[in-house]
This record gives sequence, structure tokens and C-alpha cells, in this order.
Amino acid sequence: MLNVGVLKPRLDELYLMYGRGFLDSDPLLFPHRYTDKRDIEIVAFIASTLAYGSVITIKKDIEKVLSILGPHPQDAVNFREPGALLAQLAGFKHRFTTARHLAWLFHVIRRALVEFGSLEALFLRGYRQEAPNIKDALIAFVDRLAGYDPNPVYSDAASLRNDGALFLLPSPRTGAACKRLNLFLRWVVRRGDDIDLALWKDVSPSKLVIPLDTHIARISRAIGLTARKSSDWKAAEEITDALRALDPSDPLKYDFAITRLGILGDCVADARNSRCDGCSLADICLRTGEVS
Repeated sequence: MLNVGVLKPRLDELYLMYGRGFLDSDPLLFPHRYTDKRDIEIVAFIASTLAYGSVITIKKDIEKVLSILGPHPQDAVNFREPGALLAQLAGFKHRFTTARHLAWLFHVIRRALVEFGSLEALFLRGYRQEAPNIKDALIAFVDRLAGYDPNPVYSDAASLRNDGALFLLPSPRTGAACKRLNLFLRWVVRRGDDIDLALWKDVSPSKLVIPLDTHIARISRAIGLTARKSSDWKAAEEITDALRALDPSDPLKYDFAITRLGILGDCVADARNSRCDGCSLADICLRTGEVS
């Protein structure tokens, strides 16, 4: 059973330790460079979409994309033709993500901007304050984006699926954890500190779901936030519910700090190579005993 009285002060200590001074270790640093709300939203979506793999590679590849889009990324996505963007992205690849995948993503974002004016307005179409979390809103958001005609980037929906582009828009409908989309939502929704962007005012931070990556999954199991072995949507909800017991209005408050432990190499898959000395979670972590 989760012991809030024991866990909360330790996570609060971790939260205070890893503040904005650690943004350079995270792709969140990119939207923080911009001042126009329209650019911040688009850059947050692009950066979170590419936020898989090593941080060094993620940052390098985001820099490449943003240099192609220029000083006002939303204008580039909104007004450059998909064929032109595809040509400008030629040769780009970030792990599984190709230039064509990105050109398609920019195409459907463009369609959403024409129809709704912003990604926020699209998301709010499916958002309900009375819902327990953002699951249904995220399903509706993904359905709308993935449902746009893929022409002229892809000839039809079958070509889109066969090329693997839908990897960029996973849905809770399939049980996927949707780490990158939940990361985007954390960035644009959370407020109360200077880490996240506080961009979308009409979505409550209390409804967010944890961006479940390997670091969060490993550490959450070690400190009793979940016992699930699968890193899926249900695990993300379970971890979020546990964190909500610590802070009902802002359950994702601790996400950035917890992930620093993994990203900065303090807590890694092999417990013997982890640096447990000085970690505020060490005395409650199940993995501490594995360190020889």
C-alpha cells in the first residue's frame, strides 16, 4: 500500500533538486526558446514527437527540423506546401521517423490549424472536465489528426499505415502508453513552476496522465507506484493515480524530476551501475538492495 507520508517528502525533495536549471537535459528546452504562443505549441508538439531514443540524438534531430522550419515554425507548417517541406526534409531520419513521416505529420497539423486555429482548440473539442482524465480527449484528438486525408504526402490511408507513419500518433484506444503525446500535454498544460509551459489554460493539470517512459516505469515500480509489469496505458493510469494521492491538483508535478534520475544516469537498468548514494529515494527503493 502506498505510504503517502513517507513518499511525498522524498519526492518533494527530488522536485526541488531538479528544477529549470536541468532543462538542457530535456527536449522541453526547445519550446522554451520561443515567445509566440503559436510557435511554442508547434515546437512542443514536434519536440515531444521526436522524444524517443537517447537525449543527445533527440536534441540533435530536433535542432535539424527546427532549422529547416526557420524562426516561426508555425508559419512554416501552416503555409509551406507539404511537397516543399518533404523536399526540405530530404535525408532526415530520427530512428524510425523519416522525412516522409514528418511531412505527413506537418500536413495533418496544417489541416487542424486551418479547421480549428490551434492544436489546443482541436483538443478541447473532445475534452470534458468531468472525465477522470484526458484519455477520451486524447483518443478524439488522435482520431481527428490521423483521420485527415494523407494526400499529397501519401496516396491513401493504406500507404500511410504501411509506411509506419501512424507510429507518430498512438492512441489510448489500443492500450498504448502514448508517452510522447502525454509528454506534449504535460508541457503545454502544467503550471505552477517554470519547468512546463502553462500554455493551455482550459485543461486541468489534475487530468493529465504520466508520460510513461522506461525511466518512469522502472522507478515507479521500485518505489511502489505500480506493480504492473507492462508499460501500457493502464500502467500509466495506475502510476498517475498513485501520484494524484500525493498531489491531487498536479499529479505530474514530479515527472520531470523522476526522469532526471534515469536521463542523467543516476538510476539505470542495471542497479549495480546506479548511483544510489545521495538519492532521496534510496531508503524506500526496492532496487537499492540490488546494488553490490
